[in-house]
Amino acid sequence: MPELAEIETVRRRVTTSMKGKKIAEIVVEEDDRFLFAFAKVAAVRKALTGAKVTGAGRKGKYFWLEFDRKPWPIFHLGMSGNIAILPAKARKQGTYSRGWGGPKMWSEGKKEKSAEKRLWFSRLLMIMNDGSEVALTDPRRFGRMWLTDKDPLEHPRIKKLGYDPLIDFPNVADLEKRLKKRKAPIKSVLLDQSLFAGIGNWLADEILFQAKITPHRLASEFETADVKVLRKKILEVVKQAVKVDADYDRFPVNWLFHHRWGKNKTAKTARGQKIIHEQIGGRTAAWVPSAQK
Repeated sequence: MPELAEIETVRRRVTTSMKGKKIAEIVVEEDDRFLFAFAKVAAVRKALTGAKVTGAGRKGKYFWLEFDRKPWPIFHLGMSGNIAILPAKARKQGTYSRGWGGPKMWSEGKKEKSAEKRLWFSRLLMIMNDGSEVALTDPRRFGRMWLTDKDPLEHPRIKKLGYDPLIDFPNVADLEKRLKKRKAPIKSVLLDQSLFAGIGNWLADEILFQAKITPHRLASEFETADVKVLRKKILEVVKQAVKVDADYDRFPVNWLFHHRWGKNKTAKTARGQKIIHEQIGGRTAAWVPSAQK
């Protein structure tokens, strides 16, 4: 699932690609009951077509486009969502771009109005007035969108979110007070979006690995020194992932990320430490007993 680092990368990419341009046309599946479960196609078409993009925002795993008029669209990419961008120049030359972490998604296929290529799994294709294209792709169809006439931060889905490491993260004292109230394993607490907005499974595992903290430790048992280390690693890991545009190949070679996938029983870190996988709070945790206490 795309997490904070991936979504912040998406926000930056769409800002660079779309800001100052108008959405000339959108291409959607009219009967898509998944992406448009909370915002009907007709309303989305009316809101987006002709709107000038003035920016983009994000909190946690949600991001939104800002227009010169309301309403604004809010997006959640679900389990497999992505954003693919086709610059106008590339479109004319017949070369294609890709979103973070995914394969080339532009391919020969069914023509949709002015779109020369059909994008695999495209659920919402926005054709800009300069000829560039921005598409939301989602193979597993867990992505959703909403329209809001208010500040997105006041939308019920976003208002309930907790601290975002890149926006409004608490100091050590405040964080310690919050953790003392949580009698649950720290891995589960890190995944609680009402406290840590945007941190998902791989980020939580990486943070705990870098902090040398076992995912089983109860949050309520953390002392000030533990909270300082945890807070420091949350900020370091998130900022480093964002710095490289969530390009997994550019993550530090010593990160657990490169070896945590697939529940491989022989998995080891770059230093040869054994990685184990187990269920904690209903989610799979990948961690290193010899390094995390």
